[in-house]
Amino acid sequence: MLFIGIACAMLGAACALPLAAHAALGQNVTSVESDGARMHAMARSASTQNAYSVHLITLPSGTLVREYVAANGIVFGFAWEGPTLPDLKTVLGASFDAYVAASAVRRGNPLAVSGGDLVVYSGGHLRAFSGYAYLPQALPAGVDPAAIQ
Repeated sequence: MLFIGIACAMLGAACALPLAAHAALGQNVTSVESDGARMHAMARSASTQNAYSVHLITLPSGTLVREYVAANGIVFGFAWEGPTLPDLKTVLGASFDAYVAASAVRRGNPLAVSGGDLVVYSGGHLRAFSGYAYLPQALPAGVDPAAIQ
């Protein structure tokens, strides 16, 4: 029970801290270029797959954030790994309220939320967090959700 309380407190703190500003899920990627500056990124790179591109941003904490962007310019997924959580409220954008509602029902570590409109997995422990979030309806045709990692 104590572990669940600690996990919930850490999740709440991560949501409250303005660690990063990202292009939000389901939104246009026009802000990806400025994300690095707003997050004080240590490094930034991008690679292109067949149906999408992946923008990698390294936060000052050492956390790696990957933004998955469809060819139409819509952000359909995020993944993270590192010593701190990204700002989930910013990353999830309009989907954040659905995430909070679903996570209120499902407690524990790892935290997995899977609904028709949103999939989020967040796990780990102090200084070793990882997770991903994506919008199933926004996945490009032929892209396996397992690609978001």
